[in-house]
Amino acid sequence: MNQLLHLPLREIPARIRQRQLSVSDLIQATLQQIERTEPDVQAWVEIDRDGALREAERLDRLAARGTILPLHGVPVGLKDVIDVAGLPTRAGFAPLADHPAQADAAIVARLRELGAVVLGKTHTTQLAFADPAPTRNPWAPDRTPGGSSSGSAAAVAARQSPLTVGTQTAGSVVRPAAYCGVVGFKPSLDWFPLDGVIPLAWSLDHLGIFTRSVEDAAYAYVALCAHQRLEVPLATEPPRLFLLVDFLELAEPEVAAHLQDVARRFREAGARIEERRLPVDVHLLLAVHHVIMLSEMGALHQQMLERVPDAYGPRLRSAVEVGQLVPAGALLHARRLRRRLSTLLDSFLSQVDAVILPTASGPAPDRSTTGDRRFQAVWTLLGTPALSLPSGLTHDGLPLATQLVARFGHDRHLLHVAAWCERILPSLPPPPLA
Repeated sequence: MNQLLHLPLREIPARIRQRQLSVSDLIQATLQQIERTEPDVQAWVEIDRDGALREAERLDRLAARGTILPLHGVPVGLKDVIDVAGLPTRAGFAPLADHPAQADAAIVARLRELGAVVLGKTHTTQLAFADPAPTRNPWAPDRTPGGSSSGSAAAVAARQSPLTVGTQTAGSVVRPAAYCGVVGFKPSLDWFPLDGVIPLAWSLDHLGIFTRSVEDAAYAYVALCAHQRLEVPLATEPPRLFLLVDFLELAEPEVAAHLQDVARRFREAGARIEERRLPVDVHLLLAVHHVIMLSEMGALHQQMLERVPDAYGPRLRSAVEVGQLVPAGALLHARRLRRRLSTLLDSFLSQVDAVILPTASGPAPDRSTTGDRRFQAVWTLLGTPALSLPSGLTHDGLPLATQLVARFGHDRHLLHVAAWCERILPSLPPPPLA
């Protein structure tokens, strides 16, 4: 495989500055990798080859004049619920297919400002819910890559792009990252404006990023947030962690055993780890999330469902119809509970650097589903930062992942802790389809 496809994000602008690399060469190598692997992976709805090559040439001219941007030349893919000017935002929904976006979403505009090269749009489940996308898991084509950010996770795993953007309303960033063996980072709620992103549930929608390493995730996050210093100091002190027993009890045996082994490795490296339970029942948190998500989906899709009911996949249509039946009183009660539970859980999370749990209850299931969202939806409800870290393989070679969660707003600290954890764990090899 071309070694350019393995460069850490921070090395790309550094090598361009040193005239060891051109943006055009990197984009050509990336497009060749997509062409080679895409028939098997099917991560992309549309690849804007000509646009990417034109932008590469422009960035090479900038570099020749001495201007190097923070993400200069970094290839990026966007989940197809995110507007890219001139390209349709199809969202897996036929009625949207013929309507090109008039402007870039805020996140796309920021990526361009930083010097990233937009490769195109990656597959999503229909309107970012649960009807599976055509994308295949690069580790095993008969397994799901997860959802709803299916193509974004698979593209990074297949070395088709070092950075992609997705969204999460339940588990749609960290779960696909776990199934595909890559890093998925969902920062705190409202970390970046959602302008130009098709909503699923307004108060739960998050933007998130996929990369091959925690260092790459940290570098991209800091750049996107416009922090003055791009350097992200990595944690050197072993962290204090809670291992959440609640989720070990819900996990498949192989996953629970794996997390215990991960915790053992961290302890041996100096981390202080306690086994603890959440101060509230997991199922209450999930019920509150479910009521809010379905209610907001029902309201959002009411008129569209009346106009084009046959365009909806069965899972999405069912969820929208149920959401329209949720009484207003139930939604208000769920929102009040969300505030109370957020305060309670913030106090719990303040006792440690992070909590650890499985990212998902098991490895990637078959492609009839996008997987179990229970292990991720809790943190989406609370708006806390969550990161999925590849941490091993099953007996039959499927990725397993450890999820790290910190207090709301402590995104950079979570990245520091995750970087420490990543150094303790073995690296995964590229998947077979890469």
